[in-house]
Amino acid sequence: MTWTLPHAHHTPALHLRALLRRCARTSSPRTATQLHAAALVSGLLPPTSSDPHSLLNALFHLYSLSSLSLSHAIHLFHQIPNSHKDSVDYTALISATNPNHALRLFSEMRSLALPLDPVSVLCVLTKCSHLGCVKTGSQLHALVVKLGVSGCVRVCNALMDVYVKCGLVDGVRRVFEDMGLKSVVSWTVVLEGVVKGEGLENGRKVFDEMPERNEVAWTVMIVGYVENGMTREAFELLREMIFGCGFVLNGVSLCSILSACSRSGDVSLGRWVHGYAVKEIGWDVGVMVGTGLVDMYAKCGRIGAALVVFRNMPRRNVVAWNAMIGGLAMHGKGKDVVDMFDSMIGEGVSPDGLTFLALLSACSHSGMVDLGWKYFNELESIHGINPEMEHYACMVDLLGRAGRLEEAEAFIKSMPFAPNEVVLGSLFGSCYTHGKVKLGEQIMRELVQMDPYNTEYHVLLSNMYALSGKEEKANFFRKVLKKRGIKKVPGTSSMYVGGQLHQFIAGDKSHPQTAGIYMMLDDMIRRLRLGGYVPNTSSQVLFGCSTRDDCTEALEEVEQVLFTHSEKLALAFGLTSTPSGSPIHIFKNLRICQDCHSAMKIASYVYNREIVVRDRYRFHSFKQGSCSCSDYW
Repeated sequence: MTWTLPHAHHTPALHLRALLRRCARTSSPRTATQLHAAALVSGLLPPTSSDPHSLLNALFHLYSLSSLSLSHAIHLFHQIPNSHKDSVDYTALISATNPNHALRLFSEMRSLALPLDPVSVLCVLTKCSHLGCVKTGSQLHALVVKLGVSGCVRVCNALMDVYVKCGLVDGVRRVFEDMGLKSVVSWTVVLEGVVKGEGLENGRKVFDEMPERNEVAWTVMIVGYVENGMTREAFELLREMIFGCGFVLNGVSLCSILSACSRSGDVSLGRWVHGYAVKEIGWDVGVMVGTGLVDMYAKCGRIGAALVVFRNMPRRNVVAWNAMIGGLAMHGKGKDVVDMFDSMIGEGVSPDGLTFLALLSACSHSGMVDLGWKYFNELESIHGINPEMEHYACMVDLLGRAGRLEEAEAFIKSMPFAPNEVVLGSLFGSCYTHGKVKLGEQIMRELVQMDPYNTEYHVLLSNMYALSGKEEKANFFRKVLKKRGIKKVPGTSSMYVGGQLHQFIAGDKSHPQTAGIYMMLDDMIRRLRLGGYVPNTSSQVLFGCSTRDDCTEALEEVEQVLFTHSEKLALAFGLTSTPSGSPIHIFKNLRICQDCHSAMKIASYVYNREIVVRDRYRFHSFKQGSCSCSDYW
């Protein structure tokens, strides 16, 4: 490279430094890398006594602006002696790095007695909000007061956000009340904290008190309504926001609402957002919103609509591919997942760790053990991705579901790190499925040490005892749980009808249409019995009975409990409140039980309806007497 110097007193190092600063202003990391290489070749680096460290500083600040160049920035930062680092250098790296590293850098700043200004404090607060650590938040609050920067509105906003992420609404309110000047952002942060921590009623009070509302405040309130199944209220706020106040939903707001629809299963509002986006933006809604639509439709049980949106996206990044592959995996479409992955590779998109989580999950739910092993082995050898705990958990689940429990146990022992609750929980679930009581008891002892109050594991072991004929042990185990105050998480099933959320728990009689629901339930059970349905009472303990033959009355009571499971109540309501022949979509907070799974299969045939159930782990699409999971779940 030939250095063209505009002035005689300019040295090559000064000229290069000016060029690097220009790259920083124009966000040109590729050009910066070329200049970095040129400096090395020209002998301008490593630094000399004539230009000790100014060039290193310029390069470091440029690299710190790009997440793709973070490793270069950290390397250059460590090359600069502490004597030549100032608060600006530390603040730049704190802004660029991960939260834990940011905290360590901030501590180092303080140990070096470097001056702290509001910008430094703001950067570390912003990073630490992602940690959700109460202790760290309290310490930073004390530091804000000690440094005398509590009068800075942006610092106080960031501090309140830390408390919001920690779930400490009292801390949010305390900071807010001590503030002199409050911006619209301040009010919005408080609103978010109150909605999450105190509920919609108090959140609405804060919303109504706000002297000014920005787009984020409206979105926070709308998302709160959507997540609580209050579709009508969400629509009213949207109408007021757009037509009354003249706001236009941007990409972030659209994605926030779509994400809330995904979590709640509210497809009606999701469709409205889709229509709004097309009207305001055009058919090409962009990668971010397009991905949000794919995710929303997939998680609301409309996998066909998700595929249509995905195939019509002109640009698709790895996040979009992951959303589609993950959606197909949730619906148990293993072959389609494999084909989609091949298309992704064919289009030159590099998969990441999340891609392989979806792949392995699809293999697990479809019984494709050999293919799952193939993908796991290719993670590091071909794609350069280090397997994480979640990948190992998927493999344990894959082997366990296939009944290869000894292989799964050996696989756990070969892991490079100790298994966590998810890994052991996967194997424990397989022990229940395949009736491996002895291994289940062994794993249960380890799980109890990790989480003694996880009711799901206790209930599974109790059911395992009952299924294996050890009724006395199951009876004793449940009495111990009751004595300890450990209660089972109640199963809840919900569905949207007419834009409103309807929720049911087992034996529920609180619904306004309870009489009609139970009339339909009685008729439904009668028709299901005629269709071959036999209540699965095998996992139920009959208290006070020596043998099942002597327990006719107890069996009838157990059957009645099974008949009023939340899924069946939701189905009975769906049959009475939706058009004949239309699909019924039910959302369950726990894993669907074997009895309800069997009942849903027969109901889909008897009533000629598609019944889609999203449980805690996957979708079950029941059609004409069969399920998309092929009874492998």
